[in-house]
Amino acid sequence: MSPHPPADPAREYLAHASDLLTQTVFASLIGGSAFVAFCLLRFRWPDVYAPRTRLLFAAPTRLGKTLLGWISMTLNTRDYDILYSSGLDSLLVLRLFKMLAALCTTAAIVGLLVVVPLKAILDDSLPPDTSLYQRLSTAALGSEHPLVVHFACAYVFTALVYFYFARFAYQALALRWHYLLRLRHTRPARSIMVTGIPAELATEAALKRHFELHTESCRLGAVEAVEIVPRIAKLGAVVRRREHFLRAIEETASLVLGNPCTAVGYDREHLVSLLTTHHTPGLATGISDAHAEALQLLRLWSLPRFKTTRGERRLTFVLDSLLPTLRNFHHADGVVREARRHWFASYDGRAERSSSVGFVTFADAASAHLAAQSFTYSQPFQLRTELAPEPRDVYWDNAALPLSNRMMRGTVALATYALMLVYWLTMAFLLSTLVSIESLKGYFPHLPELADRNKWLRGLFQYTTPTFVLSLMNSAVPYILTWIAQASGIQSRSLIQKSVMQRYFGFLIANVLLIFTVSRTMLTDYEKWIENPALIPKLFATNLPKAAPFFMDYIILYGLGYYPLQLLQIGSIAPAMFRRMVCHTPRQFADALRPNSIDWAYILPQPMLVFVIAATYSSLAPLIFVLAAIYYVIAYLVTKYLVYYVYARQFETAGEFIIPVLKLLTGSMWHYYCLIIGLCALNGAISYVILLFPLLWVNWYLLSTVSSQFYEDARYLPLDLLSTSPSSLDSASIRPIWQQQSQATITTDSGGALTRPSHATSTDYLLPTRLSDYIDSSEQSSSCAGRLWSSVKTQLFYVWALVFSMIYIDPQTMPTIFQALDLFNDDPEQDTRAELTLGQDQRQAKSEPDEFTDFSQSPTSLLDGVLDEGLAFYEHPYLVSSLPQLWLPMAKQTLLHTD
Repeated sequence: MSPHPPADPAREYLAHASDLLTQTVFASLIGGSAFVAFCLLRFRWPDVYAPRTRLLFAAPTRLGKTLLGWISMTLNTRDYDILYSSGLDSLLVLRLFKMLAALCTTAAIVGLLVVVPLKAILDDSLPPDTSLYQRLSTAALGSEHPLVVHFACAYVFTALVYFYFARFAYQALALRWHYLLRLRHTRPARSIMVTGIPAELATEAALKRHFELHTESCRLGAVEAVEIVPRIAKLGAVVRRREHFLRAIEETASLVLGNPCTAVGYDREHLVSLLTTHHTPGLATGISDAHAEALQLLRLWSLPRFKTTRGERRLTFVLDSLLPTLRNFHHADGVVREARRHWFASYDGRAERSSSVGFVTFADAASAHLAAQSFTYSQPFQLRTELAPEPRDVYWDNAALPLSNRMMRGTVALATYALMLVYWLTMAFLLSTLVSIESLKGYFPHLPELADRNKWLRGLFQYTTPTFVLSLMNSAVPYILTWIAQASGIQSRSLIQKSVMQRYFGFLIANVLLIFTVSRTMLTDYEKWIENPALIPKLFATNLPKAAPFFMDYIILYGLGYYPLQLLQIGSIAPAMFRRMVCHTPRQFADALRPNSIDWAYILPQPMLVFVIAATYSSLAPLIFVLAAIYYVIAYLVTKYLVYYVYARQFETAGEFIIPVLKLLTGSMWHYYCLIIGLCALNGAISYVILLFPLLWVNWYLLSTVSSQFYEDARYLPLDLLSTSPSSLDSASIRPIWQQQSQATITTDSGGALTRPSHATSTDYLLPTRLSDYIDSSEQSSSCAGRLWSSVKTQLFYVWALVFSMIYIDPQTMPTIFQALDLFNDDPEQDTRAELTLGQDQRQAKSEPDEFTDFSQSPTSLLDGVLDEGLAFYEHPYLVSSLPQLWLPMAKQTLLHTD
């Protein structure tokens, strides 16, 4: 037999091992350099790379002084420490990574030990003289043959995915429900958000009467409070203007005094009282007496550089420019104070002063959950109810928007997203060809020859460069999507994150998985598919398998290169370090040193895409699961460090977004099914195509029915749990079902058979007491066929019961993590701290002071002009929340006294 031609794909796959080695070396150089730099820089700047250790409340354990000690400390951090310090959202994301790592590890074992040997043995497309190493390499790195292995692997991999997903979904539900049970007495847990309030109910009194009327007929609880979001856009502009002038005064004072101020006799409190005092201006000087004294003290305590003749002139100019800023600040501050006083003094519940959005707080959480699931008004699209996000989660800029305005904004935002998607995909389409060796040949004629002789150069241009360019393009997308989501009228920050996450995930699939892999072929053969568009499906089916090496390199780059770079936090640390170099005021230093907030829309889509890639190429290139498992292990370690030591949560959703993530991952299995079905169809294996269609039906059923049910269950607390006190939950029932069987009560039925009592939340009744009982009962069948069928049904029922018992987690049992948290906080003081951490704003916790700032005020990151620590009620923050106050430079003596 003649040797196999070099152009055959089977031969091309043999070069992928060297390409993977090239990409691994490049990614390891990038990631290893970042890792070593992080291990060294965290000693130099501990407040930068572990800012949450400075917190005085719910702070993580301080890291050790060894070079790699942070790894063991991060891995040994217990789940209830993550829950106590960072919240349930962070814990569920970490458990999601652990689940995906376990899934990929299991699939990798099956792939390498079963799929690869079968493909190597049964693949008849390779020449007989192909060595065993070449056969195994081809089977592991990418091979479309034989189809029977792909067909069998589709069912095996589907079973693994749905097993892990189902168990994780039950686990997430149980954790979320019991987390919410602990918050059942907090105000957010007892509140609903009402949109589309009709004109006749657009007052707080009328809305309260409406729900109290339904209280008598529908047995809801009593209404405790009602707040309708007011229309105060003009007041918001004044509040933001006030903050602007306040920061200008602080910058001027820091410029004159320095920070910290080293002048003898410097009294910060006295200077603050003078600058913030409202006095009638004097007739002679044109300024108030308090402000005149403040200017004299500023001149007295000024830096030594202002003591010279030139410095005196500079100081006079600076202080003269401070006067109009002071007048503007006091004017804005007086307007805000008067507007607040006048609003509450004259408010009579008139509808024209209120929007169509409000919040209703009941006396208990059960009433809120019932009202959120009820239709309380007969007119469509009016008086719609849903569980209220916590006050920090409300996006107040959009809170008062009516439904018609939000629908119009949403339509414009959707069109903008479509245009951005088309533009970005077109740019990726063109760039994928420009960075190829074929395109660069016109500029560098000898490049193809050099690439053929140097495998490192070939790997650089064939895989590393396109992956790097694609990553740079995709990095800007979340920021654009966030702006689109905010402009679309979404009323909560969590829904904005959810919208960005879903759209970014869809964008990555379209941009990375589909367009980027077939763009070169589509540009090369564009005349064919333009003349015959029916060739496009075949184009995808033939080119997606060939892209397996590219996606392996993609996972390697992100796992070994990108995540170690995340430890350095270049995107956030670099601006923060620059801000720190130019900081002057204590407020600026505090903003630069505070932990960055978590945004899951930026963190989750890439790991979700890696799962889609691994699933798509599961049988074509089983080695991809090894790379995916390594990726998720690294992602787990890095993300756990970041959420525990670096990131601060702005709000808490109690893991509400996890079930939608699972739904997106389940829906992404369609790419895998379509690829396998396409391969079978192109090779004429119609019987395999027909036998694979049940997988499409199962996936559709999970998406349409099961996922929707889990999604609805995750949104609300079940009434049987709400009616049960958390303290009365059986702590012994947290053991797995198969460990509870020894203590199960066994009774004897009328026929003498051993049975177990069944109940709605247990699967004990599905498990047989003795297999011989079923075998004996099957002998009572009248015919041999009947006995055989009965035996088969019994065994199938037994297997299904056993598998389901391993998946199912009883939601009524308290998860071990909450018991561990209770044991950890067994004294009353600790219990209070735990409840505060779970239910209140962590930003009220102050950080340890230093010489530049004392962190006496919280940031204004959630709403401009208003302190974050004031966002604890459903009253509009511009009316009731704390305003930032004058924050003058620190005194050097204060630090010495504190130490």
